[in-house]
Amino acid sequence: MKTKQYTLTMIVLVLVSVFSYNSATYSESGFFNFFKKDVEEQKERQTKDVELIKKQMQQIRQDIIKRNLKYKVDITDAIKHEIDEITGISVPDTLEDDAKIQSDWGDRLFRYFLKKLREHEKKKGESKYFKEETRKEDNKTAPPEEIPEKDLPDHFQLADPALTSFSWYDKDMMTDVRYQGTCGSCWAFTSLAVYESCFKIMNDVELDLSEQHLINCAVDSRGSDAGSCNGGWYGKVFDYLTKNSVVEEKYAPYKGRALNCSQTKKTGYRLIAWGYVENDAGIPPVSAMKKAIAKHGPIAACVKVTPAFQAYVGGIFDERTRVRGERDINHGIVIVGWDDNKKAYLIKNSWGERWGENGYMWIEYGCNNIGYGAAWITVDKTELQ
Repeated sequence: MKTKQYTLTMIVLVLVSVFSYNSATYSESGFFNFFKKDVEEQKERQTKDVELIKKQMQQIRQDIIKRNLKYKVDITDAIKHEIDEITGISVPDTLEDDAKIQSDWGDRLFRYFLKKLREHEKKKGESKYFKEETRKEDNKTAPPEEIPEKDLPDHFQLADPALTSFSWYDKDMMTDVRYQGTCGSCWAFTSLAVYESCFKIMNDVELDLSEQHLINCAVDSRGSDAGSCNGGWYGKVFDYLTKNSVVEEKYAPYKGRALNCSQTKKTGYRLIAWGYVENDAGIPPVSAMKKAIAKHGPIAACVKVTPAFQAYVGGIFDERTRVRGERDINHGIVIVGWDDNKKAYLIKNSWGERWGENGYMWIEYGCNNIGYGAAWITVDKTELQ
C-alpha cells in the first residue's frame, strides 16, 4: 500500500513540475486551449473523412444502378484511405524499351530451364510437364519424336489454356492473402505473391516470404532501388531475385516502412527467368494472358484503382473507368485465373482477406487497364539444383 501511495505522489509531483515549466511559455488557460483546439481539429478532420466516404459510396451505388453494373460495394477498410496510401506502382520511364530486351533474354533462359527439366524427366521415365507429339507410320503410333530445344516452350504447360475457366486458386496453389497497410508497397507484395505460388506449383512447398526485405534491400541490375513505401516496380524485384535469393518472413517481418538493409538469413531460392507477356509490357489480349497463366503460373500485373475498386466486396467488377492510355494504372496485383462465362480474370490483392471476396476480385476483361505490365517468372525445381 505504501508503495502505491509513494508512486502516486511521485506522479503528481512530475505533473506539477511539467505544468510549472510550461507556464513560462503558456498561461494555464492558453495551455488547455491549445489542446482543446487540436482535439476539435481532429474531430473536424474525422467528420470530413466520414462525410467524404458517405458521398463516394452514394455516387458509386448510383453509378452501379444507373449502368446496371455487376459488382457489389460496401464500406471497406480500403475506402477509408487515400488511394496512393494503399497502392504503389511506379512505372519506369524506359519500360517499353527494357521490356523487349528482358523478354528476349527471359525466353532464352526459360528454354534452357526447360531443356534441363526435359532431361530430368527422361531420366525418371516420366512426362509430367510436356505435351507429347506422336508420329504415325503405317497407321501405327510410333514413339514420340524428340522435341527440339527451340520448340520446348510450345510443348510445356502447367495447365490447359483452352479451358473455359481455370484458376490457380481452385488448384490450391495460392498462398495466404497479405496486408500491405498504408505503405505503397504493392510492388513487393505482387512480386512475392507470384514467387510463392510459382514455387508451390513447381515444388509443392509453401513459402512465406519477406516483403520487408525487398523494401529494405532490393535493387535492379543498374543499382536502382526496386521501390519504397512511395511506390516501386515488381520488374526490378524480379531482376534482383535472379542474383539474390528470397528471404523468409520470419527473418525480416513486415513493418510497413523502409529500414536499413541488413544481412539476413536467405533461402538460396532465386529466379531462373522472367519476362513480360507482351514485348512492350502492354496489355495482352485475353488469349495471350491465358497462355501465360497456363505456361508460367500466376502473373504479376497492374490495374487502375478507383474508389469503386476500394469499396468492392463481390461480383464481377466492370466499372470501366476512364483512362488516359495503358499507362494510367496505380496498383500491382496478381492475375491467377480466368472465366469466359464471367468474361473476367480472378485477381489476388494485398489488402487483406476482409477486402473483396476473401482478398480476391473478379474483374472484367479490359476493365480499368487490367493486365498492363503483365510479367511471368520461372522458379527452379529444387530437384534440379
